[in-house]
Amino acid sequence: MTTTLPTGRSSFTGATAVRLDGVRKTFGPAGRAVVALDGVDLTVAPGEFVCLLGASGCGKSTLLNLVAGLDAPSAGKITLNTSRPAVMFQEAALMPWLTAARNVELPLRLAGFGRAERREKAAELLELVRLTDAGGKRPHELSGGMRQRVALARALAA
Repeated sequence: MTTTLPTGRSSFTGATAVRLDGVRKTFGPAGRAVVALDGVDLTVAPGEFVCLLGASGCGKSTLLNLVAGLDAPSAGKITLNTSRPAVMFQEAALMPWLTAARNVELPLRLAGFGRAERREKAAELLELVRLTDAGGKRPHELSGGMRQRVALARALAA
């Protein structure tokens, strides 16, 4: 299933946001290398929301690490037509000293958005993940599921 989110201020420069062509990733020395990904082709349009599903150890996290630039492919090509891909980790990885709203605002702040625009966008995203009244709470005051929803709002803000 694919859904497209409306984008306000966009940094996309083409018809695709992310394109993978023949991406391969191996770990370990030649002869004993483990192939994590082999010949992956993928095209993601601007604003498109993509979900990777698969069994443990099939390469989902490896693929995301490559797209995020946290690792390099062994072969193939990754083309990004956006300044920063959003990554949502398995753990929420929220900044404990920031409120939920400020955690959502963080990527917007780093991208140079003004305070009013950041606050408005963070409020919209917290409403989207049904946490309208939780913006002033710090991560330790939220349940695990609520922390994950703040992390999702932060990833969408990026």
